[in-house]
Amino acid sequence: MEFKKILVAFDSSSYSNRAFKSALEIAEPFTSKVTVATVVTGIYQPSVGFTMKYSKELLKKHTKILNTVFARLQSAAKKKNLILSLKILHDSSVSKAILNYANTQNYDLIVIGSHGRIGLNRAILGSVANDVANKAKCPVMVVK
Repeated sequence: MEFKKILVAFDSSSYSNRAFKSALEIAEPFTSKVTVATVVTGIYQPSVGFTMKYSKELLKKHTKILNTVFARLQSAAKKKNLILSLKILHDSSVSKAILNYANTQNYDLIVIGSHGRIGLNRAILGSVANDVANKAKCPVMVVK
């Protein structure tokens, strides 16, 4: 199966770094287009609860961090002659944001890292990777 458009869910965790490396390995033979998607979920404010509103300073700080991380990822993709793009999604639900974007943009594959939760923690907290795998319209590769 040839994957022309690959979406990598990325949160800078060790799992998402492994997912990114796996996505590059899959993309390289086909020179697939790879998009790294990260989700900004908002912040919790005691007076109003969960909100997507950011102060200018906090948004500037997050953007600077994302640009630094993306530059590192772009360098790795360039070594494999792949073009990498970044998509910053905004939603209070990480899985919903990834699914909406992947499904509307017709990706051929989603690569996502597993967070490694097991047992009761997984049952209580749920799993972004599990939710994406169950609801995506395309194949999903979960990387441990």
